[in-house]
Amino acid sequence: MKVPIVITQPPPEFGELELSPEFHDESAMGRDYTYVPGFSEKRRARDEAILEVLQGKRHAKDVPTLANNFRWARCETRSGEPDNRKVIGAGNRGYRAVTKDDVGKGLLLEALPAGAKIAADGTVRQHDVQLMVADAKRVARNEFAKRVKTEAAIKGAEEGFNAALKEFGATPIQGASPFIEKQVGQRVRAELTPKPK
Repeated sequence: MKVPIVITQPPPEFGELELSPEFHDESAMGRDYTYVPGFSEKRRARDEAILEVLQGKRHAKDVPTLANNFRWARCETRSGEPDNRKVIGAGNRGYRAVTKDDVGKGLLLEALPAGAKIAADGTVRQHDVQLMVADAKRVARNEFAKRVKTEAAIKGAEEGFNAALKEFGATPIQGASPFIEKQVGQRVRAELTPKPK
């Protein structure tokens, strides 16, 4: 049985934000400078599937996963000088340059993105950026490493909070101890009250 959502807070002062109709316009993808034919549609389909899960219209196990991830890496400065720092950084995270051999029917990339060109070295470029790709396993490892780094930063904040209490001579009420409560989608809240059991 589905339980109805109970609104626990009043609406924003000027009403709820409504998405513009252009957000749902399929042709708007052509104006997206990061658009990659085939891949961008798969990402959008995944986002829509996640929305259906949140609405209770689909099971979470039916959300599609992506086989790879594309990203554009800057390869020139604004003045047009070669600058491969971002390309090298992406390479260190398991990305490789997309080449003309990856473009076409049945290959990794369905078609050349609008406005993109094949450079002299065979890579796919658009203005001052170069298209890079990594497989799902490597991208998953990268995402895991990001989460570990974030959790370490939060733990450091907790330890810093406790150290600051001691430095200022703050003592919790008898039977209470300082704690930090973390909730998804909200700011970290620190309190000097007993932690709920």
